[in-house]
Amino acid sequence: MNHKDTKDTKKASVLFVVKSISVPRRATYALVIIWIAAMVRLFIADVWDESSALAVFGDTHQSAAQLVRLILKTPLPFWRPIPTIFAALTIHALPADIAWPFLRIVNMLMILGAVALLLRAITTWAGRDDRRDFFFVVATLFSAGAIIVAGWFANIFDASVLLFLAWGLLLVARGWFLEAGFVFGFAFFFKETAAMVLPLLLILVAIDRIKLRDAIRIAVPTIAIGILYFGLRSLVVPFGSAADTHQFQSSMLLPTAKGFIESYWRETLWGSPGVIGYIVFAFSIAAMRTWRARAAFVAYAGAAIVLYLSMFATYQGQDLIHYLMFVPRLYFIPVTLTLFVFAVDRRWWVVAILAVPLLVGAIGAYTRYEKFQRSYRNLYRYAATAAKPVTIDYAMKPLHDPRRGIEIGDFPDAPMRLDPVNGLLVKK
Repeated sequence: MNHKDTKDTKKASVLFVVKSISVPRRATYALVIIWIAAMVRLFIADVWDESSALAVFGDTHQSAAQLVRLILKTPLPFWRPIPTIFAALTIHALPADIAWPFLRIVNMLMILGAVALLLRAITTWAGRDDRRDFFFVVATLFSAGAIIVAGWFANIFDASVLLFLAWGLLLVARGWFLEAGFVFGFAFFFKETAAMVLPLLLILVAIDRIKLRDAIRIAVPTIAIGILYFGLRSLVVPFGSAADTHQFQSSMLLPTAKGFIESYWRETLWGSPGVIGYIVFAFSIAAMRTWRARAAFVAYAGAAIVLYLSMFATYQGQDLIHYLMFVPRLYFIPVTLTLFVFAVDRRWWVVAILAVPLLVGAIGAYTRYEKFQRSYRNLYRYAATAAKPVTIDYAMKPLHDPRRGIEIGDFPDAPMRLDPVNGLLVKK
C-alpha cells in the first residue's frame, strides 16, 4: 500500500467515526431539563437593574396607567416599550419576591421557545438530524449568553427578540417571506439588535437557502418597520445623542472589533484577551462551506461590531462585582444565529466543536454569577437587621431601594463598602 492509499484510508476512517456518532433524541430533552434545573438554581437574589426596576415600578403610589405613560415618554438610555411595559406591569401587580423569579421564568420560556422554533426551521431546511439538534441545543443553551439572558430578567429584551427572530426564520424556511419581514420588523420594538437579521439574510443567500429576491422581499417590511421604530424612538431618545445607549464613536471601532472577535465564542470579557479566541473565530470563518459564505459571515460580524460599538472594548479583569458581568447577553443573538447557519448548512460537527469554548465560557459565567448574586443576597440580609437607611459605598451601580432601606452609591463616608474584587461587604 502506497503513502497516498494510507492517507486516504486514514481520512476515510476519521470520516466514518465522525458520521457514526449517534445521539438519541431523548438526550436532547434531558439536556433541556438539566438546563432548566441549573437556571432555577441561580434564582438567588435580584441584582442591579432588576433591583432598580423593582424599586421604581413597584411604587404603589403610581397607577398602572401612570407607569405606561412614564415608560412611553421618559428619555431612558433606550426605548423598548413593549417588554419594558410588560415587566413594569408585572412588578406593579406582584409582590417583589414573586415578580423577579416570575420574570426570569418568562425569559427562560422565551429562550426555550426560540430554540424550539429554530430547530423546526433547521429541520425544514436540512431534514431531521438528532445528532445536529443535540449539539445545537448544547451550544445555544449552555453558553454564557443564555445563562445571563435567562438568569437576569432585566434582559427581557434579547430573550424576546430572539423569539421573534426564530419565529421569522421558521416563516422564511416555509416560504412566507413577507410575513417573516413583518415579524422581523416588529422585533425592533423589543430591542434594536433585531437589525442583525438583515446581514443574516446575506448568509442565507450565500449558503443557497433563499434567493436574493426572497431576501429583498423579507428585508423591505423589516426595514420599513425598523424606520418607523427609530422614528418613534427619536421622539423620546434622539438617536446617537448623549442620552442614547448607542453612541457611535469611530475611535472605538478597532478596540470593539478586537474585543468582539476575541471573545465571540466564549461570550465573556472576563480576564484579559488571549490568542485562542482569535484562533477559534478564524476557525468559524474557515468552517463556512464556501468563500461566498465566508465573506457574508465577515460582513455579518462587521455589522455586529458597528451595532455594538464600544461595548466590547474593555475587559472585566478579576473584579467580580462589575457591569461586565452582564456583557454575555450581547453575544446571545449574533452567536445563536451563527450556530443556526452552521446547523442549516448541515455542518453539525462545526457546532459540536464551537460548543466547547461556549461551554467553557458558560461554566465561568455561571460560577461567577452565582457568587455575584450571593454577594447581594448577603447585603440584603445585612440590611434587613441594620439601622435604616443602610448606606453602602459602591459607585459603579447606585441603588435607591426604599423597600429594603438601602442606599448604594458614591458615598466615601459610608460605614460599609462593597468590595468589587470578591463581592464582600466590608467595614471601612
